[in-house]
Amino acid sequence: MPWSRLARQTRVQHQAGEETLVAAIQALPPEDGSPKRCPRCGRLVPVKARNRTRHIVTVAGELRLSRNYHHCSACNFGFYPRDLELKLPEKGEVSDAMERRILDFGVNDTFESAAQRWSIHYRSSISSNLVRRVVDRVGERQDAAWSELALQQAYRSTPEDLPRSLVVASDGSMLLSREEGWKEAKVAVVARGEDFLEHKGRRTVACARYVAEFGQEAFRASLAATLEAERADEVQNVVWLGDGARENWTMATELCPFAVQVLDLPHAVQNAMDCGKVLLGEGDAALPLWEKRVKQLLDADSPEAAIRELLECLPETTTDEHVAALDDLIRYYRENEKRMRYASFRQHGLPVGSGIVESAHRHVLQVRMKRAGQRWALKRARRMARLRAAYRTAGPRRFHRAIRQGLEAPPARLHLHRTLPNGFRRVKHRYSLDRGSPRNRAAASN
Repeated sequence: MPWSRLARQTRVQHQAGEETLVAAIQALPPEDGSPKRCPRCGRLVPVKARNRTRHIVTVAGELRLSRNYHHCSACNFGFYPRDLELKLPEKGEVSDAMERRILDFGVNDTFESAAQRWSIHYRSSISSNLVRRVVDRVGERQDAAWSELALQQAYRSTPEDLPRSLVVASDGSMLLSREEGWKEAKVAVVARGEDFLEHKGRRTVACARYVAEFGQEAFRASLAATLEAERADEVQNVVWLGDGARENWTMATELCPFAVQVLDLPHAVQNAMDCGKVLLGEGDAALPLWEKRVKQLLDADSPEAAIRELLECLPETTTDEHVAALDDLIRYYRENEKRMRYASFRQHGLPVGSGIVESAHRHVLQVRMKRAGQRWALKRARRMARLRAAYRTAGPRRFHRAIRQGLEAPPARLHLHRTLPNGFRRVKHRYSLDRGSPRNRAAASN
């Protein structure tokens, strides 16, 4: 098929829905002024104001709509029945279909570039300010949802059959803000074991849930809802990968006390390399040998061998800086000793590297929020981070509809939950992979 004909057919398909909306509005009879039911409480509500005009921009052109306004005094909620009938956005000057398209441009490119690219795909033109307003409006809608759990269930349905395993990985990504300079955004990935794929010797994830937030408390709340949506409390094998920061393990223990905690191996090696650069000097020819030896020593059931060899380096130190570097690394390994049983983890098929969250930094946040010269207002940065995480979780087609669904519908009851057979007491645990438990969990001490 010639490209010109294909492009023409694509434009026709894009405009078909908007032309249907135009025809529907033109065919509507005037409103009769009778009381209408409140969409929140169901009470009959009389008209408060008649024939309020609204201008709607669609791909097919601009529309003028006259409708009645109702205000429910019982729940203090105002609404336009005709807007609800036509499924128009509650605010703004664009139709639902056009808002969905503009949003897709706005969360994947800068507002200015999105406006320019729009004119390539559509005959109409839009401004960068319109893109910005649409993104802000949908971000507000996301913030106003029933709950984080309602959003997560809308992004991706809760599994009816329990996943065979879950992998949770979290890390921080630095973004430049206008108010506070560099600011850390917390990113997490929650992936089902069956969604991992082997590709060219590397493990990739076909689909996952993503969380991105500024601030530990907001991050914790979003991640808790994500884990609840995945029924993590019932999954037999949960692995929590982290970079060694204490707050990560505190959160893991609070949100998922049965998870096997694993210190991300690349972080363990990177900390050793930082120490090596202090001892040997930046760019020293022996650094590759230092890295190779560290990897050999860490490929064991304990970092004890690595710690012994690090202690043997102490007599060779010549400055307080050298001693401090060794002391910091040894303390780091000892604090995470039970999370560094890499040989056992590999033997049981558990991941030891957080490549999935490193990848999430790039395709969730950095591709949109860390471009040359970008500085973000914190309020807009938080909204964009949350929208990007939702976009990657729900997918392009479901993304816009899912946010509206999370606003309109409360979370479904997770009635599928059932008690684990002969479940262990959910108190302080010490985790082990080889004490006879089919769930890789040790019984709680009395």
